[in-house]
Amino acid sequence: MVISSGMQSMNTMHQVYQIVKPINPNFCFLQCTSAYPLQPEDVNLRVISAYQSAFPDIPIGYSGHETGIAISVAAVALGAKVVERHVTLDKTWKGSDHQASLEPKELAELVKAIRTVEKAMGSPIKQLLPCEMACNEKLGKSVVAKVTIPEGAVLTLDMLTVKVGEPKGFPPEAIFDLVGQKVKKTIEEDETITEQAVENHVKKVKC
Repeated sequence: MVISSGMQSMNTMHQVYQIVKPINPNFCFLQCTSAYPLQPEDVNLRVISAYQSAFPDIPIGYSGHETGIAISVAAVALGAKVVERHVTLDKTWKGSDHQASLEPKELAELVKAIRTVEKAMGSPIKQLLPCEMACNEKLGKSVVAKVTIPEGAVLTLDMLTVKVGEPKGFPPEAIFDLVGQKVKKTIEEDETITEQAVENHVKKVKC
């Protein structure tokens, strides 16, 4: 069962939920503003998030009457599981509903865009991805000498900075661990700080 929520309040939607749930647990709510065509400032996509919090056990979707496809795509990015749009063969036909509808070509574009967004949502885990390895090899940052550091010097923070270095050395997050280490050879300005250059090797932090 698909229940659109145009012209309703959150209080009403709570009542609808309580009535429908015992009878048919297989239903969803769609955020909807009943205006044709719907102006962007009246869409209120944030209601999707409010519905997700208030009704976590049912799918939440979006019923759109705006022109174009961008807002409907954004609804999917916010987690809409159902998208309802009107379709017409000619927007110039009589009746305000036609103006708020999608022509077949736009519908095809919407479906394609939604599928792309679904792929792009990906994983919530932030990590270095295989597709980033080439860029990381080229642009990944390392700790380098901010100034020329003579052999035997004890590293201080003002001697170090982070830049693209070649070859790769200590990652940026290891910069504070290097402070207090003695260097075994002279390190030129902008030269990468490597494990071979310091007396007491610092445990390398994984990127």
